[in-house]
Amino acid sequence: MRIVGPLNRSEYEPDPAQAWRRARRLDTLLRAAAPVRSHGVSRATHDEMARQDEARMLQAARRMNRP
Repeated sequence: MRIVGPLNRSEYEPDPAQAWRRARRLDTLLRAAAPVRSHGVSRATHDEMARQDEARMLQAARRMNRP
């Protein structure tokens, strides 16, 4: 992997296998924090859907940022 630019990019993992394992761990953490969504079709106004999305994001942030 070649990183171009003057900035420190130490957060990038040059080893593809290690990067894949790191991504799998992050996916597991994020999946655990995400609230369960109901299946099927739902109908609502745009404002109501936006309110529900905001509530889901807030709940996920609270789960990830516990004290």
